[in-house]
Amino acid sequence: MTGISSAFRLLLILTFLSGCNVGNMVKTEKDELLFNEINELQHLIEEEEWDDVRSNISAFEKRYTQQKWKLQLLAAQSDYQDIGLEVELLKEYVKDEDEVECLLRLRQIHYRLTNIYNM
Repeated sequence: MTGISSAFRLLLILTFLSGCNVGNMVKTEKDELLFNEINELQHLIEEEEWDDVRSNISAFEKRYTQQKWKLQLLAAQSDYQDIGLEVELLKEYVKDEDEVECLLRLRQIHYRLTNIYNM
């Protein structure tokens, strides 16, 4: 028990000294892939590759579902639920092939994920 307690104290001290936040310390490659997929979706939407956008949204949604447990630990319930709502809105706007609204939804998703990892 003392080893765990000492390790936790060391982690807190390192966090304060480095000026980092906990979110950046726990962000992994899998988490970064969420951001990469958002960038890829943005590119596809700007190129109006709607079929590819549809399939990539499914891939993003799957990855988001896999990472949701971590987001639940890092954020308030409303934060990660809002991302789910934004994804649903994005899918609806993709059906309409509405580039402006799709890009707005992606920005919201990116913003919310960034906020969660920077808490």
